[in-house]
Amino acid sequence: MFLLIDMSEKDQIHLALFDTEKLVEKKYEGQNRELLLCIDNLLTENNFEKENIKGIMIVVGTGSFTSTRIACVVANTFAFVLQIPLLAIKVEEIVNVQSLIPKLLEQEKGQYISATYSGEPNIGGVASSRAK
Repeated sequence: MFLLIDMSEKDQIHLALFDTEKLVEKKYEGQNRELLLCIDNLLTENNFEKENIKGIMIVVGTGSFTSTRIACVVANTFAFVLQIPLLAIKVEEIVNVQSLIPKLLEQEKGQYISATYSGEPNIGGVASSRAK
């Protein structure tokens, strides 16, 4: 099974476990800091062990800076520990996520992905005060 992490919508964590024949999706209301808890809940509800995840797809380019960053850090950590491939996808590609499995499996195992953001980070004026 593969894992999809989509945090493109504010205060919503969209996760899916899937392979070529089966797709189980769940959307959790909550903040981005609850991502690991939501992943654990999805795996537990489906009697699936995290060690059996074969790859992860992460939605990048849409959503908040912090949510995108958290999703990438979590996925990169899983990839490192489990030595599995990662694939960054666009939110529009979720509808065909199962068709992207061959592309995911072509990725080198244990490689990190970088977040792609939909806008500039807004970190409470830190950037503007440094520019002075």
